[in-house]
Amino acid sequence: FLTNRETAAQEGRLGTEHMNRDLLFPCSTHLTALQPCVVIRRLPPSLTKEQLEEQLHPLPAHDYFEFCTADPSLYPHLYSRAYINFRNPDDILLFRDRFDGYVFIDNKGLEYPAVVEFAPFQKISKKKLKKKDAKAGSIEDDPEYRKFLESYCADEEKICANPETLLGEIEAKTRELIGLQLLKKNKKNQLLD
Repeated sequence: FLTNRETAAQEGRLGTEHMNRDLLFPCSTHLTALQPCVVIRRLPPSLTKEQLEEQLHPLPAHDYFEFCTADPSLYPHLYSRAYINFRNPDDILLFRDRFDGYVFIDNKGLEYPAVVEFAPFQKISKKKLKKKDAKAGSIEDDPEYRKFLESYCADEEKICANPETLLGEIEAKTRELIGLQLLKKNKKNQLLD
């Protein structure tokens, strides 16, 4: 379906410069109330959020501003973008008229003409509140951790002991293992008899 301006442009009553802008903002008089979120595309990849805010100053009243830096994996199409949710729908048209086609210049001197459109997804991402972990800082109270620390400290003491005591402990363990093996053989022999 065509808007009134597109029909008028086709009939020659209105210049085509109005038609091009209205293709990005179709039926702008009634859609702005439904779609207050706008995206600014094709921003320089090296642009920072602070630099963008400085260039957009004074920015109309808004309740959401999200800046997305360029993704290097999309080379050669490296562009940053920004999402803005305006409180007053009338500000959208003024903002579009001011910044649609506005040329941003990066630190290398390259020119990037911006494109202002309605955001395809109008919902605003909410900031997730990070809940405090209930178990944070409670490891010292955990009985399993205490048991581990005791065994770990006991192992350290063994390592720090002199070699003669360690040799004595090793010999005692081997004698014990040999004794267990002899007992098992004796039980097998008794069962076979």
